[in-house]
Amino acid sequence: MLPRLTGRGQAMSRLGGGIGTRGPGETKLETERRAIQRRIARLQQEVTQLQAHRARMRQRRQHQEVPSVAVVGYTNAGKSTLLNALTNAEVYTADQLFATLDPTTRRLTVTDSLTHESMSMLLTDTVGFIHELPPSLVDAFRATLEEVTEADALLHVVDLSHPAWQSQIRSVMKILSEMPISPGPVLVAFNKIDQVDGDTLSLAQEEFPQATFISASDRLGLETIRQRLMQLVRYAVTSG
Repeated sequence: MLPRLTGRGQAMSRLGGGIGTRGPGETKLETERRAIQRRIARLQQEVTQLQAHRARMRQRRQHQEVPSVAVVGYTNAGKSTLLNALTNAEVYTADQLFATLDPTTRRLTVTDSLTHESMSMLLTDTVGFIHELPPSLVDAFRATLEEVTEADALLHVVDLSHPAWQSQIRSVMKILSEMPISPGPVLVAFNKIDQVDGDTLSLAQEEFPQATFISASDRLGLETIRQRLMQLVRYAVTSG
């Protein structure tokens, strides 16, 4: 359903050149409507092509038997910054809605601090979730949301410095619960701990005792989260 296009003035006149003819305004509106329809069709085609590309990439990863972790969280939680810090990747980051629209996958190799054995996994950055994601946006972000259901496990990044961090967690968990396929086990990582007071930190630790606490921008707690991710993936693979 396209929005109603209207206009007035000389360029958008509703007067025609004679009885039964269409004025220049009506002609221009039809031209703009067709242009919008062509753009919608082109975007839908791009989404379909992106889905096919992502499907081929997933099949290749599954063939290589490399476990995967989808990095999820509310928008602006710092997911891309964390991915950059963990894998030395160059993923675009910005303090704005949907800074990451296309999933970005990077390999992470972790060495067990006790056994010194190495494990490789794939981390996939996903679009930031928002409260009550509209159905039209779900279609647009279908390619990145598929990474959540295909992953072996999830890393849920939370911006602890945001005053509504608790409701943001609920929003993300609600969206995840509505996925057609139940996601794997989840590790919660509270980010931006350098920007919060002691009371907020204590509250989060009390409510989420199994979570990890980091500052991606200051590179605090990165080795801890690497070790926790390795434990999470091992659990997901063995229990799956």
